[in-house]
Amino acid sequence: MNEGRELDEKTVLLELKERLGSVLIEARSIGKRRVLVTVDRDHYKVTVLALKELGFDYVDAITGLDAGDHLEVITHLGRKVSVSIKAIVPRDDPRIPSIIDLYPGVVFYERETWEMFGIVFEGNPRLTRTFLPDDWPQGVYPLRKDYDARRPEPAR
Repeated sequence: MNEGRELDEKTVLLELKERLGSVLIEARSIGKRRVLVTVDRDHYKVTVLALKELGFDYVDAITGLDAGDHLEVITHLGRKVSVSIKAIVPRDDPRIPSIIDLYPGVVFYERETWEMFGIVFEGNPRLTRTFLPDDWPQGVYPLRKDYDARRPEPAR
């Protein structure tokens, strides 16, 4: 992005629509200096890369969400405008490309989302436990809706 060019939510939306077009499931302003973009997991990394090329050089956070019929990875990129990239991840195949090669500092965010939601960030070499004990049951993710704290085993 040119240094002298004003970056606002309208400009970000125009640039993304021009670069990514039909890849975007949704792209809209959700407030002053706030943009929400929705993509499927196959277009997640190319969307993040497009934003990096526009000058978004800071990842504020990566969060997970159990939406019931699918999972979501929501990556929040900052600059003068905050952009949230929501990637739809199938519940029965919870994989998404890692962006650790684009933003090395996301290692912890991806680890936390993997540990709490079971979403595998392919290409992240450090998906190891951070919060849960080493003997935590395989396939049990405490931030998924089917988790029962009284019975820490996968709901059937």
